[in-house]
Amino acid sequence: MSQNIFESMGKKQAFVFGIVGGVLVLCTIGFFIMVGMMASGSTAADNTTIKAEEGPKKFSQCLDSGETASIVKADAAIGASLGVQGTPGSFINGYMVSGAYPFEAIKELVDAALEDRTPNWDTERYGELEKVDMPEDIDSYDWVGNKNAKVSIVEFSDFECPYCSRYAATIHQVLDTYGDDVKYSYKHFTLSFHQNAQKAAEAFECAREQGKWLEMHDKLFELAESGTLSVANYKKAASEIGLK
Repeated sequence: MSQNIFESMGKKQAFVFGIVGGVLVLCTIGFFIMVGMMASGSTAADNTTIKAEEGPKKFSQCLDSGETASIVKADAAIGASLGVQGTPGSFINGYMVSGAYPFEAIKELVDAALEDRTPNWDTERYGELEKVDMPEDIDSYDWVGNKNAKVSIVEFSDFECPYCSRYAATIHQVLDTYGDDVKYSYKHFTLSFHQNAQKAAEAFECAREQGKWLEMHDKLFELAESGTLSVANYKKAASEIGLK
């Protein structure tokens, strides 16, 4: 009668075989446990990514619905009526400044307004200076700074415009330098060839609804400078500045 494999082994051989077999079984069980943990971890990571992309509920609903697109369009129409053709285009007490002018140039316009004098403008360097009549409802704009300030700066801009990113630093320098003597408002003039500009502008407006437009303004220009403008990153920025 034939013997099975264990009967043909000596006691020592059977013991060693049993040990090896047990180790193999434990390794197999461990392998499947590890695979299960990895799958679970991957799912958790995926869920985290999805949640991050969803962003704050109120902000995300606003951005995804496109409900602020009409505001962006209306701003562009106002800018065009004032003579804005490119970005950035800003108005310092009605004086039109087309381009990312340096702090020194803007400072002269602000100083002139504060001193009630005609600006000493470098026409050879900056071109002719034109003054326009601002919209009658300008006082209803959202402002950063003292709403009763003697000097108002209204900028028409595009978050994907590299010159606008540069000019944003100038605006902050002006606000830091003049404090309550200056107030600043941001308006949209999105350029059609900037594919990310429209939704960025809408993100700004969704943040404005929650009183944090300047914080979103800064975040959007940071994203522009790093080349990472996207809806997902607008929602991430909304979380970072504490929007709902």
